[in-house]
Amino acid sequence: MADKNYRSYEEKKLQSITLGTVIPPDGSYADSLKVWRCVECAFVGGCVFGGRKDCLDIGRESHDNTFYNLTLHSRGLYCVTLKGGSDRNLFENITVAEHGRVVDFELGNWHTFNFERSRDTVFIGPIRADDGKPVTYCYRFGCRPRFVGEGIHMRHLWWRSVGLTVYWWTKYVWHRMLKRPDKMGA
Repeated sequence: MADKNYRSYEEKKLQSITLGTVIPPDGSYADSLKVWRCVECAFVGGCVFGGRKDCLDIGRESHDNTFYNLTLHSRGLYCVTLKGGSDRNLFENITVAEHGRVVDFELGNWHTFNFERSRDTVFIGPIRADDGKPVTYCYRFGCRPRFVGEGIHMRHLWWRSVGLTVYWWTKYVWHRMLKRPDKMGA
């Protein structure tokens, strides 16, 4: 069953998108914002309240995008998930107002139709949380992010990175054995 997303940005190129305040009206949405196959876009100036899973789900070949001046209220598992060959995305001036129950930023998660890593993710300061605690992140091995500038208050959850990597490879082997991408959840 496909996730229900509150707002989706699909196959956009070279655009600047002002997000504003994004609040899904009820608990039936998995992700507040879904970004896929977007290239060289700027997602700017928003206060995003999450769905059951994510505030922002970036997947399937979204690359060279900038996410700037955002405040994230998770209300779910993650603030941001990157997956499916989403490369060279940049996060700058991010505030986490409510942490994800699992982790705030998850890089390199499973995507049914694209098995590539999420490479060259860059965090440019300030990256912080309203409560003064570190913003947490994990990544599938091979998807390690880079950090640039001052004011980056983030903590790597290495055990989550190990778990994500094991989960991804288990699902990949299972998927390849079945050869049924249409039956595997994203």
